Amino acid sequence: VQASGQGELYSFVVMHYPEVAPFEHPNPIGLVELDEGVRLVAGLVGVAPGELKIGQRLQVEFNTFDERLTLPQFRPVAG
Repeated sequence: VQASGQGELYSFVVMHYPEVAPFEHPNPIGLVELDEGVRLVAGLVGVAPGELKIGQRLQVEFNTFDERLTLPQFRPVAG
């Protein structure tokens, strides 16, 4: 089933250690509840850890690392 890729931030943590390449640190990780009701764990991009808010609207983007690894990551929706 195809999902919209939109949802909201259900919960999150900010990972400070260990530092794992190629991710920036501190590394925010979110539990995202998609509009379809499914929850998944993914990295959060485009937002400072101090600006994260439960219920914040998010949109998926797929980022490729080292030409073999593609991960879904979520970015806050403007507005």
